[in-house]
Amino acid sequence: MGYTATQAGMVMAPVGAMALLLSPLVGKNIAKVDPRRFAAFAFLVFALVLWMRSNFNTQADFNTILIPTIIQGVAMAFFFIPLVTITLSGISPDKIPAASGLSNFVRITAGSFGTSIATTVWQDRAAMHHAHLSEAVNLGSSATNSALSGLAGAGLTPDQALGTINRLVDQQAYMLAASDVFYASALIFLLLIPLVFLTKHSKGGAGSADAAAGAH
Repeated sequence: MGYTATQAGMVMAPVGAMALLLSPLVGKNIAKVDPRRFAAFAFLVFALVLWMRSNFNTQADFNTILIPTIIQGVAMAFFFIPLVTITLSGISPDKIPAASGLSNFVRITAGSFGTSIATTVWQDRAAMHHAHLSEAVNLGSSATNSALSGLAGAGLTPDQALGTINRLVDQQAYMLAASDVFYASALIFLLLIPLVFLTKHSKGGAGSADAAAGAH
């Protein structure tokens, strides 16, 4: 989309704004409210953010990208603290360090798998969209002929004009592929919400209190 590193940083930096504001509130109330409810709410907000991003296009402006980023901070505040609380709930204090380490290991490993899978799916979907879009680029298309004429008028050779059109097709294909990944991720978050309530939570247990205090 032509963003510089500075612009990309500016549009992504506010993701922590709402998390900073809401995390103390979540930490103070984690012992009063079932953390599974907080986690389910976080999953719902994550799904909303991903759905909003699935509607992006290559013409999306700064504010369009910024709004979901800010909302994502709400999900982060309601996700990490309850996650730690649920994970360590009911565990005796002497086992909390080992349980915390195992939880971090599983989360990092699963994140690596998720990144690899998402990247592979993105690349495959981009190739598919590129093939579909390329079908419309032919000499029988008035839009193609008009674009080639305009590029030729700008001084580009036939090969350069075709290369420019191919780059435009690539750009649109990768944008469509990203939208597919975001949409699928939103559905996955919605499907995961019922699984949150399959976990057991010992309200008021030592592990729960320590986890909430540590996360806060």
